[in-house]
Amino acid sequence: MRLHSIRLINYRAITDATVDFSSGVTIVEGPNEVGKSSIHQAITQLREDKDSSRKASVKDTQPVGSDVGPQVSLHLSTGDFEVRYSKRWIKQPFTELSILKPVPEQLSGNEAHERFLAILDETVDVDLLDALDVAQGRSLDQASLAEIKALHGALGDAGEDLADHDAFLDRVESEYLRFFTAKGKETGELRRLTEELPAADEQYRELKARSADMDALVDRHARATDRLKNVRTQLESAAIEREDAEKAVQAVSGLKTALDRALERAGAAQRERQRAEETRDRRRALITETTTAEKAVKAADEALEKVTAAQQEKDSSLDEAQKGLEARQAKLVSAQEEAKAASADLARARARKEVDALRKRLVDIREQERRAAEAKATIGSISVTAKDVDKLGGLFTELRIAQNAKTAAAAQIIARRLGDTAVSIDGVDVPKDSAEEFAVTTDLQIHIDSVVDITVRPGQSPAELDRELESAQTRLDAELDRLDVATLEQARERSEVRTDAEAVLAEATSTLRVLIGDDDRDGLDAALTRAEHVAGDAADSSKSAASIDELEARVESTTAAVDDASAKVETARTTLERIRADRDEARVAAVRAQSTREQAATTLQNLSTRLSTDREANSDESLDETLTAAAATLTQLEDEAAAARSEYDAADPETLEMRLQNALQLVESKQKQQEKDRQEVDQLSALIDDRAAEGIYDKLKAAEQNLESIRSKLARMQRQANAIKLLRDTVLTHKEEAQRRYVAPFKEAIEKLGRVIFGQGLSVEISENLEIVSRTLNGRTVAFDALSGGTKEQLALIGRLAVATLVDADAGAPVILDDAFGFSDEQRLAALNVILGNVGRKAQVILLTCQPDRFSSIGGAETVSLS
Repeated sequence: MRLHSIRLINYRAITDATVDFSSGVTIVEGPNEVGKSSIHQAITQLREDKDSSRKASVKDTQPVGSDVGPQVSLHLSTGDFEVRYSKRWIKQPFTELSILKPVPEQLSGNEAHERFLAILDETVDVDLLDALDVAQGRSLDQASLAEIKALHGALGDAGEDLADHDAFLDRVESEYLRFFTAKGKETGELRRLTEELPAADEQYRELKARSADMDALVDRHARATDRLKNVRTQLESAAIEREDAEKAVQAVSGLKTALDRALERAGAAQRERQRAEETRDRRRALITETTTAEKAVKAADEALEKVTAAQQEKDSSLDEAQKGLEARQAKLVSAQEEAKAASADLARARARKEVDALRKRLVDIREQERRAAEAKATIGSISVTAKDVDKLGGLFTELRIAQNAKTAAAAQIIARRLGDTAVSIDGVDVPKDSAEEFAVTTDLQIHIDSVVDITVRPGQSPAELDRELESAQTRLDAELDRLDVATLEQARERSEVRTDAEAVLAEATSTLRVLIGDDDRDGLDAALTRAEHVAGDAADSSKSAASIDELEARVESTTAAVDDASAKVETARTTLERIRADRDEARVAAVRAQSTREQAATTLQNLSTRLSTDREANSDESLDETLTAAAATLTQLEDEAAAARSEYDAADPETLEMRLQNALQLVESKQKQQEKDRQEVDQLSALIDDRAAEGIYDKLKAAEQNLESIRSKLARMQRQANAIKLLRDTVLTHKEEAQRRYVAPFKEAIEKLGRVIFGQGLSVEISENLEIVSRTLNGRTVAFDALSGGTKEQLALIGRLAVATLVDADAGAPVILDDAFGFSDEQRLAALNVILGNVGRKAQVILLTCQPDRFSSIGGAETVSLS
C-alpha cells in the first residue's frame, strides 16, 4: 500500500492544504497546532468513520466558530488498485470513491464506504496498517504483531511455517477441549462425572445412614411402649394416695375453724382493753397540761412587768443622745464652710501659676508641630527614597551590562581612512590615518564622499542577549514610571529633599515627645482652659494678696477643724445608734413578753374548758373501772384460744397438707409423663410407617449400584483425558521449539536495525506474541518495562520498522510516525536517521514533526512544510 497525496479542507485548523507523499521517506514539518497530527487523524477517520457519524471525535474536527463540514481526500495505491477516496462530515456530508485502476469505477455514499473497506481487506493486512501507524504519545508502546497475517507469511518464508501442522494441532486441541478448558480445568463429560461422583457417594452414605436410623427407630419404639405401660400403673397408685390425703385434710379443717373463731374473739378483747387504757391516759395528760399552763401564765406576768420598766428608761436616754448629736452637727457645718472658702482661694492661686506655665509650653509645642507638618507634606509629595535610588542605580547598571554584552557579541567594524576623501560612519567623521571601531547593533550608515553610501545591518544576535537587554530595559522603564522620574539624577535630587524633610520630622517629633512627656496633647489645651476658668479674671486675683504657702496653711488648719468636728459628730452618732438599738431591743422584748403572756392565758383557758367537758361525760373513777373490766375479759378469751390451738396442733395439719400437695403433684407429673410417652410411641410408629413406605433398603441398593457405575466411567474417562493431555503437552513442546525458529527472523531484523543505535553488543529476547521482552547490551540484560523512556521508544519503533522491512512491499503498509523520537538524544537521533533512510528504500515512511532538525540527516527524504 502506498499513499500518494492527501487534501484537507476545513479540517480543524487547516482551511485547505494538500500534502504529496514520496514512495520513500516524507517529512511533514511545521510549528505546533498547524495541523500535522490532523493529517494522521484524517487518514484513520477516512477509513473508520462514515460521513453520517456524529461521534465526538468527528465533531471535534469541525473548525471552531465555522459552520462548515470537514473534508478529506486521499489518493493511494493498494494491491492492483489505484483509488481516490473523499469524505465530508457534519455539513452536507458525502462519500465518493473513484477507482482509477485496474478498471475505472465511481461509487458514492455508503456503497463507496463499503467498497473501499473491501478493497483494503482484499489487498492489505489491516492489522499491519494499525501496527505501523504510531499516533502522537504512543511511541513508547509496542505494536500488537501476533495477529498480523502478512508478518506471519513473511516469517514463514524466512523460517519454519507453523501452519504445516495446524490441522493436526487443531485436532489435538479439539480432542483436549473435550476433557479440559483452555486454562486446564476439567470440562464436558469428565467434569460432569467428576462432579457427580461426590454427590452419588454422598447419596449412598446418606441412604446407608438412614437404613441404620430405621433399625434404631424400631428399637426406640419398643422401649417407648414399655415405658408407657409402666407409667399407667404408677398413675393409678398416685390417684389412690391423693384421695386418702384429701380425706385427712378435710377432717382437720373443723379444728382450724374453731381456732380461728377463738383467736378473733381474743383479738377484739385486746383492742377493747387498749381503747380503755388510751382513754384513761389522755385524761391524765390533760390534767398535767392544765397545771403547767397555770404556772406559765404566772411567769409571763412577772416578765412583762420587768421589760416594761426597762423600755421606759431606754426612751429617756435616746432623747438626750439625739440633742447632743444635733449640737455637734451644727459645729461641723460651720467648720466645713470655712474650709471650703480656704480651698477655693488656694485653687485659684495654683490655677494662675499653672496658666502661665501651660501657655509657655503650648507655644513651644505648636512651633514643633508646624515644623513636623511641613516636613510630612514634603515627604508625602516625594515618593522617591534612598532605597529606590539604589535600586534604580542597579537597574541602570544591569542595562549597561546587557548593552555591553550585546555590543561585545555584535559584529565590529574597524575603519581607517587612507586618503583625503571624507568618510563618515553614522555621522561621525573618520580622521585620516586613525582607526575607529564601531559595533553593529543597529543599521550602520557608512558614507564615503562622492564614492558610495553603505548600510550595514546587524545579523541575528544571540536570542539570550536580546532577551537580557529587553528585560533590563523593561525593568528600568517600569521603575522610572513607578517613581515618576526621567533620569537617575532627578530621582537622586528628590530623594535628598525627602531625606532632609525626614530629618526635620525626626527632630520635631523628638522635641514634641520631650515637651508633651507623659501628658495627652489634646489634654494640655483642655488643662489650660480648666486652669483659666479656675483662676478667674485679673480683678478677682487682685482681691487676694496672700501667698500660696499662707493659703495652704489656712486650708490645713480649717481641714483639721473639720476633721475634729466630724470625729465628734461620728462619736455622737455612734452613741445615738447604740442607744436606739438598745431602746428597740427593749421594745421588742416588751412586745414579745406581752404576746407570750396572752398565749399562755389562752392555752390555760382552752385546757380548763376541755377538762371540765370531759369530766362531765366520764369521771376519772369511771375510766379506771372500765379499764379493769376490759383486762379481765381479755384474760378469759386468751385462755380459750390457747386451748383451741393445742387441739389443732395435735392433729399435725402441716404434715397432712404436705402429703396432699405431694400427691397432687405426683398425679400431675405421671399424667404428663403418660402423655409424653404416648406421643413418642405415636411419632415413632408414624416414622417407621413412612420409612417402610419409602423403601429405604431398595434405594440403598440402587444408590450403591449407581456409585459403582460412576466410578467405573470416571476411571475410564480419566485414562482417556490423561492420554490426550500427555499428547497435547508433547505437541506444544515441539510447537514452542518451532515457534522459536519462527521468531528468529524477526529477532534478527530488530537486532540488525538496533545495532545501528546500540552497537554490536545488542541482542533482544522476543516473546511468542512477537513483543520485545528484554534487551541485552554488552552482557547486561534489562527487562523492557525497566528501560528508560528513550530506549523503550527506540526499540518499540525499531520493532515496527523491522516489520516494514520483512513484509513484502506489495502486501505492506506505510509507516506513519507522529512526533516520534521525542525521548532520543542527538547521537541516537543521528543513528535513527540512518535506519529510517534504509527502511525508506523498501517501505514508505511518513514523519510528522514540529522539529525537522530531528530528521535532517535522512538520506533521500523529501520535506513538506505546513504553515
